Amino acid sequence: MNLKIEPDVIFSPKNGTGSTRREFLLATARLTLAGAFASLSGNAFAASVARASDPVTAFIALSRTITEHKQIDSVLAARFFDAFAARDKHFAARLSHLAQLQSPDDSAQQLLNKATQAGLHDFLYQIVVAWYTGTVGDDYHGTLVAYKQALMYQTVSDGLIVPTYCGNGPIWWTAPVPAENPSLIENL
Repeated sequence: MNLKIEPDVIFSPKNGTGSTRREFLLATARLTLAGAFASLSGNAFAASVARASDPVTAFIALSRTITEHKQIDSVLAARFFDAFAARDKHFAARLSHLAQLQSPDDSAQQLLNKATQAGLHDFLYQIVVAWYTGTVGDDYHGTLVAYKQALMYQTVSDGLIVPTYCGNGPIWWTAPVPAENPSLIENL
């Protein structure tokens, strides 16, 4: 008697979705590589779009020159720009005029002299005051843009902390906990 026993499970390379695991992994790898290459070309495109004619870029260049701080935070600069633009509808036009006067190798004093001759002395001072105090506007309705990042605290950061109600400075809770002093605890 010749009995053939058929297996209950028939091996199938397909998992019911029409593809194998290997095909799925290869498709995932291809998609990942395509996404990586697409993002590279997108970054190059974005860099080509952001030119010196961009008002925020011009504001950053102007801020670096007039404050003589080369490490200007671009996000903070954009916030200052937005606050100025919200308060003064002619801000972008005046900034553009001032940017045209600026040369890449100008010092702060040279830029101030050019601004004074063009009648933009007070406008330039408003920008300097904003960077150093962290506020735009000198009235009761001024806009607070930065506190800890205000330049007046950066110039003395090696010796003073930013003043707050606590002695450890703003956002003190993010610093590592100081080592315990066992003798202090024992004396309590």
